[in-house]
Amino acid sequence: MKKIFVCSALLFLWACAAPLEYDHEKFSINPDVKLLNINTHNTVRERDGQILAQVAGTSSKNQSVYYKIEWFDANGMKISTSLAQWKKVNLRENAEFFWNAAAPTKRAVTYRVYITDDIGNGIIE
Repeated sequence: MKKIFVCSALLFLWACAAPLEYDHEKFSINPDVKLLNINTHNTVRERDGQILAQVAGTSSKNQSVYYKIEWFDANGMKISTSLAQWKKVNLRENAEFFWNAAAPTKRAVTYRVYITDDIGNGIIE
């Protein structure tokens, strides 16, 4: 009976530890970054047609992470900008976070969010 209880408890815990589901087209997330959920939403500003992006999520533990948002034109070419630099943020367990970014130019039509816990020398591809 004791073995059945232990097995049931382990099965329950394993089922709760489902992998993070997210849009792989919009995000590149290092597996060491532990998140409960993450998504992105963008709007187009009426006055100038510029894209505004918001990333929202919840961390599953206290951790420091780095993120950057790279922007792309209609042909899928990366737009070079100093705005696409790594930013360090501290996430708190079970706390929501929000990151906002504006496209560097009207030519930007899409973006990709990179998240990692270690940027090493600052170059990650």
